[in-house]
Amino acid sequence: MTAATISPSSAKVKFRLAGGAQPLILIPVHVNDRGPFDFILDTGAGTSLLASDLAKELELKTIGSKEGQSAGGKVSVSLAKVDSLAVGEAKLGDVDVGIVDLSQIGKTIGARIDGDLGYNFLKHFRVAIDYRDCKIRLDDPKLVESFGRRAKTEVPIRLAGPAKPLVLVDVHANGRGPFQFAIDTGTSTTAISPEFAKQLGVQSSPVGAGTTGGAPVDFSAGMLESFQLGGAKIDNMPVVVADFFTTLNATIGAKLDGIVGYNFLRNYKVVIDYPGETLTLF
Repeated sequence: MTAATISPSSAKVKFRLAGGAQPLILIPVHVNDRGPFDFILDTGAGTSLLASDLAKELELKTIGSKEGQSAGGKVSVSLAKVDSLAVGEAKLGDVDVGIVDLSQIGKTIGARIDGDLGYNFLKHFRVAIDYRDCKIRLDDPKLVESFGRRAKTEVPIRLAGPAKPLVLVDVHANGRGPFQFAIDTGTSTTAISPEFAKQLGVQSSPVGAGTTGGAPVDFSAGMLESFQLGGAKIDNMPVVVADFFTTLNATIGAKLDGIVGYNFLRNYKVVIDYPGETLTLF
């Protein structure tokens, strides 16, 4: 099996939020038909990751290594391949994975982290995240969508690039824009670059370390008068100002003004249709 399979037409699993005020989505994932293991649902990750401890438990053999880039800086990643990754009935075979030490992320959010489910798995599905009911639904994208309620907004998405396939969207802030932001379920609080904060006159004050892309990073806290994605708008939305965007922009080969995180997304049912290249908020 080398292709994605889903049986029946939709796979549904419950997830939990870990990390208190700065939560990450943890979903049950089976690796090589073993598990379930707790993985971060991370639309900001290109290749799915396995914790070093889990890779050792599964007796995976490394086939190489590379230097990766997280919000916290450069990291060394061992490369391996697993026979399968599965979320409920959604299963993908012969999957490339990276092996990294995820213990620091676990300490940051107070939970064991076995892995990180990224783009190379998610791209095969239409991914629906229901924050209110803590449910993830993976659909065969060829099937007609039926969510039982009218969409608040639907916007086109694009990928930053093969090296870091972030989901990019246009947003408006404080009545200005459009600005280019990434959709990242691995980010807790919506983050903006220092240049963007200066451009909009956002005042901020240091708050210490937070969790972005699963990595601890120093932040300053600020507020946007308004934040709008398509027809979905939130007034007086807290944001963090972080200085990792210069490195991130160089990695992805595109200019990001910010990252849309949990504190915005949690207000909606979020549907990312990777093959259809759309983001829908209900």
